[in-house]
Amino acid sequence: MSHSRIYQWFAVGLTVSGFSSPALCQSETVQPLPLPVPLVVPEVRLGQNPPKPPKNLPPIMGATPSVGGPLGLDEVLDSVEENYPLLRAIEQERALAGARVISAMGAFDLNLNASADGTAPATYDSIRGYFGVSQAFQNTGAGLFGGYRNGFGEFPTYNLGQKTAEGGELRAGMSIPLLKDRAIDRPRASLQQARLDVQIAEPTIERQRLDFKRAATRTYWNWVAAGQRLKVANSLLRLAVERDSQLKAQVDIGRSANIERIDNQQNIALRNGVLVQAQRGFQQATIDLSLFLRADSGTPTLAGVDRLPAFPLVQPVSVAIVDDAFDRALELRPEPQRLRLQREKALVDYRLASNQTLQSLNAVVSGSQDVGYGSSPLSGPNGLDRSNLNASLLLNFPVQQREAKGRVLQAQAMMAQIEQQLRNAEDVIRAEVQDTFSSLERAYEFFLQANKRVELVGLVARAEREQLRLGRSDILRVTLREQATFDAEMMEIGAQQDYFRAQADFRFAQGLGAR
Repeated sequence: MSHSRIYQWFAVGLTVSGFSSPALCQSETVQPLPLPVPLVVPEVRLGQNPPKPPKNLPPIMGATPSVGGPLGLDEVLDSVEENYPLLRAIEQERALAGARVISAMGAFDLNLNASADGTAPATYDSIRGYFGVSQAFQNTGAGLFGGYRNGFGEFPTYNLGQKTAEGGELRAGMSIPLLKDRAIDRPRASLQQARLDVQIAEPTIERQRLDFKRAATRTYWNWVAAGQRLKVANSLLRLAVERDSQLKAQVDIGRSANIERIDNQQNIALRNGVLVQAQRGFQQATIDLSLFLRADSGTPTLAGVDRLPAFPLVQPVSVAIVDDAFDRALELRPEPQRLRLQREKALVDYRLASNQTLQSLNAVVSGSQDVGYGSSPLSGPNGLDRSNLNASLLLNFPVQQREAKGRVLQAQAMMAQIEQQLRNAEDVIRAEVQDTFSSLERAYEFFLQANKRVELVGLVARAEREQLRLGRSDILRVTLREQATFDAEMMEIGAQQDYFRAQADFRFAQGLGAR
């Protein structure tokens, strides 16, 4: 009904009801409202061009690519053993400990000493010279000394012993500790401890070697898992891309609506993003692995997709493998070995401190022989051609002995401290073996469930795609099935990764390598 007709009816109604006015009816003509114009929307055909795929995985700049077949864990561990800088650095502990031994042996070096002096002009004009050697022994604490001296000229009566015959005087002797410093003294204690440091260097190096190889092993499995995730992301994208061409053909013949193809293309865009993230994850894992995978020159190398191996078969875990794990760990792990050697060092300090509580009683035996002739008031029938043999005892005894007693207490406290540390280290090792075995056993069980899920969800996804081909399903259902398959495969990869890392951790907890 037009607006003019409605107005006419309204005017008639006013007239009939007595409200009609000739002035109102004759004054103006009311214009009808314009008719609505229909909105014309041009038809837009979306989905003609699927999303462009992301760029191929670009090379990582600044490092040498690793070449060869599928990269195995043994190759990575060999590279760590041969070329890892931090392992080379910690191995210098051997050289440092050896240098400390040489330094401690300096207390037993052959010592040479010499002197010369004279007095002129004076009341007593004289010339004196001396050359001597001394040598301390490592086993008894005794020491030998000997030398040659001469003294020519005039000497006062209180120094007549400085005058020698014309050929000088030869002398030699020995100093022997009888109580204090006989069984052990500070130079010998330092040498014993330095030699123990050489032994301590080995468990120190081994501890670091285990840590570095454990880190390399975990990084290797991270790299393998990242590569497998990249493959799964590529497969997921390939399904959507292949389906786009199939949907295009169905849309062209009218069997499917274009919106189905558009829905699939948004899945392509989504999966392109997932692939980009997987590429980034693989590159990051490759860079991390390059710190352990090095060329013969020590330069890090990058292992690309061409070197990516498949996961090994996951083997069942038996409780029998843990039977000897505790004893093996306590025997092979370097931490208890290091603490036992440190306990021996503390025992050396204790023996030394106990020895220092004894009296210092030293016996000195020496002899001298003048060579040639001469005369002095001390000369005998043969002038200065005289022989002397001397023996003496030297005693020194601090009454309170507070220094020595304090050192004994310190050494005892140190040994008690190390004993508790050793006990705790053994408990920690036992706990690590228990924990890593539990992790390995649970990782195996989790893998079984993840693997079964992949099998089942893959079967459902294949069936759903077949239903779509027959026209009995739609893109939404297929997408949900494929996403579930993708999630299950990602979970299975994570389960494999966790299993092999747990397997390596269990071996390292026993002090074994990861091979």
